[in-house]
Amino acid sequence: MVLKSEEAVEKKLLKDLKTGVYAFLILDIIGREKRMHGYGLISGITDRTDGLLSPSESTVYESLKQLEKLGLIRSYWAESPGRGPPRKYYELTEKGERILSSVRKTVYRLARILELASKEE
Repeated sequence: MVLKSEEAVEKKLLKDLKTGVYAFLILDIIGREKRMHGYGLISGITDRTDGLLSPSESTVYESLKQLEKLGLIRSYWAESPGRGPPRKYYELTEKGERILSSVRKTVYRLARILELASKEE
């Protein structure tokens, strides 16, 4: 049996938690905007969290890859507005819309539970 240090365990738990939060935020932003490109998602996460979360490109693109493998989003290339090069855009699949709707309810319920649990008596 391998025993990990408290620091390693804490780091793993926080990484897993952030991964889930990023996945939810990515789905939520795409769901609200109907389509989004990677840089827009990075900006959207940073803006929606008032800078408390500022994901790296690799974090967002890894999450996008996983969400696409799960069949929750699909990607396609399209012209950028203005003169920029084509960009890869992401949109929810029908499965992604259904799952986001369900997960959104659970996330809001968990946020409420955490808010209540953290109140001092």
